[in-house]
Amino acid sequence: MSAAGRPRDPAIDAAVLAATLEILRTDGYPGFALEAVAARAGTTKAAMRRRWPLRQNLLIDALASILAIPPVPDNNCTRCDLMQSVRLLDEALHERLPRGVLAPLVADCARVPELHQRLMEVLVQPSRQAATAAVEQAVGRGDLRPDVDPHVLVDLLAASVYQRALLGDTTTARPSAADIVDLLLRGAAVDFDRLVRISQTPAHLRKHPASHT
Repeated sequence: MSAAGRPRDPAIDAAVLAATLEILRTDGYPGFALEAVAARAGTTKAAMRRRWPLRQNLLIDALASILAIPPVPDNNCTRCDLMQSVRLLDEALHERLPRGVLAPLVADCARVPELHQRLMEVLVQPSRQAATAAVEQAVGRGDLRPDVDPHVLVDLLAASVYQRALLGDTTTARPSAADIVDLLLRGAAVDFDRLVRISQTPAHLRKHPASHT
């Protein structure tokens, strides 16, 4: 059987992804080299190229391997759901991903539409979809105004988190999830004070969402 027809070895794939993350953490994006990854993973650059012809796809897969698909928040509490969405995104971008990698990877992929689309589908869309579902639930149960566009609201919720991940700290004080959510809820909520009260109620005492009206 030819090399092109051999089935992929999951162990090699896992070793390459782990080595990629190690190199990114130690050498950063500018110092990333396929030769270093191959040596650390115990394989060859040619074997890696057969699996990932484009280095950007390797980087996307490596980052995706440490990002869990976020669940749709469902705490019987709109304010809690949105704060959870912001916290999960913040944790993913600032604690899980190697520092200084996302911005240059986004720039690299932006030049090739197919790479940009894959980066969005693999690294961005899962968290957006979970947060959008939470906003849609909030609109459906009457906590948010019916004219709220869930996609726009999610963009606004994520904006400050992505800005810090891509551009670095832009203010002296890092806003909390509550700061971001409350600023938007004051404009989007039907009754902001009521949502705050619900969020301050112990989870086991919250009424079913259908009873919040």
